[in-house]
Order: sequence, then C-alpha cells, then structure tokens
Amino acid sequence: MKRIIALLLTALLVVSLAACGEKSDDQTKDKTESATEAETAAESDAPIDGGWGDSQSVTVSDDVKAMFTKMNETLAGAQYEPIAYLSSQVVAGTNHLVLCKETATVPNAATTYAIVTVYEDLDGNAEITSIQNSEVAAPAPYDPENPVAGGWSEPDSYELTDEAKAAFEKAVANLSGTKSAPLALLATQVVAGMNYQILAKATAAGTPEYMIVTVYEDPQGNAEITDTFSFPVDQGEEAEDGASASSQAE
Repeated sequence: MKRIIALLLTALLVVSLAACGEKSDDQTKDKTESATEAETAAESDAPIDGGWGDSQSVTVSDDVKAMFTKMNETLAGAQYEPIAYLSSQVVAGTNHLVLCKETATVPNAATTYAIVTVYEDLDGNAEITSIQNSEVAAPAPYDPENPVAGGWSEPDSYELTDEAKAAFEKAVANLSGTKSAPLALLATQVVAGMNYQILAKATAAGTPEYMIVTVYEDPQGNAEITDTFSFPVDQGEEAEDGASASSQAE
C-alpha cells in the first residue's frame, strides 16, 4: 500500500512540474513576441537608407540656405532661392529636394518656381543634379511703398495655413482619381473671395508628382480648382538650362 501511495505522489509531482514548465515556456514565448513586436515598431519609425522621406515641415533650414548661397556663387544662367523643403534621401551623403524661386541672370527676367535636387556629399560639398522648371510666375516680395492692388502676395511663411488647407480640401473633395495633398502656401490674392496658390503632391502608381494648384474660395466658403501646373517627373538627369557644370559648392 505504501508503495502505491509513493507511486501516486511521484506521478502528481511529475504532472505539476510539467505544468510549471509549460507555463514558463508560454511566458517566455509571450516576452519574445512582445520584444519582436517592439523591435518591428521601432524599425518602422527608423529612416530607410536609399528611400526618399517627406519632410515634416517645409521650412528651409539655415544649413540648406547656406548651401544654396554657396552654389549661387558659381551658377551660370540662373539663381535659386530655396523656399520650401520637400524631402530628403540618405545615400553616400544626402539628396535634398527643394522648391525654389528661379531667376535667370538676364535683365528684367521673370521669377518662376523650380524643384531642385541637390546632392550633398559626406564632406559637405553640394551640387545641383536636376532641375524641374515651371512657367508659373512667383510674386515679388511685398513692398509697402509700392503695393500691387489685386495682385498676388507672397506669404510671410510658406507653411500651409488652416484656411488654405481647408479651401484645398473642399476643392478636391468631389474629384475622382489620384488623391493629392497640399504641402505649402505659395501666394494669396484677394478678389471677390480669395485665391490660393498651393504646392501639392500627388502619387499615382507609386510615382510622386508635384503640382502648383490655384484654388478659388468664394465669400460663401465654396471652393474650386481654377488652374494647375504639374512639374515634369524627375528622371534623375543632370541639371540643364539653369545650372552649369560648375555648380558645386565646397
């Protein structure tokens, strides 16, 4: 009888130990899965080398402004004023995509918008690698001594205002096809209502396309698109027309 009781106690002990082992394995598995999920989340927030990343703000940094100042000293044909920072790409150095005001170095030249790609190497040297030109005229900075009645006005900041964003969203709400997002406010014009000139980005088939959109908002708050200009898709070609081969800043 004592032998039977001993065998029963031994069996119970084995079952208990097995249950504890299974619980420990489950806890270890849960911890491993949680750690893996956390690592995956962290990786998703990290920048991806070789990929373009949109800027969280279009405000141009002092470093980028200084970079353009140096390049303008050696450019032939045109000068570039950076006004909106669009995106960057980490390579062996950094590629910068910037909206600029482009002015040809000839008398009475009109100032237009251009999207400029700049490569900055690891030593801080920079050169323009492509230019996407437009025919859209940029307004002159506001001159209180010579105001232009009814003309387009340059904003104090190119950051998108709530009013411009709301007008854009109302204007595109009923449009079908490619969705676009407003990025920067380029100019405003007071009419019987308000005109907004907005830089927007659309993506179709994975290819980003930048455009300048004119939105009219009437006094009742109704909004519609009255004009658009699409920048040519950048094919990564070397800069032409605006910049010479000596466009490197060191």
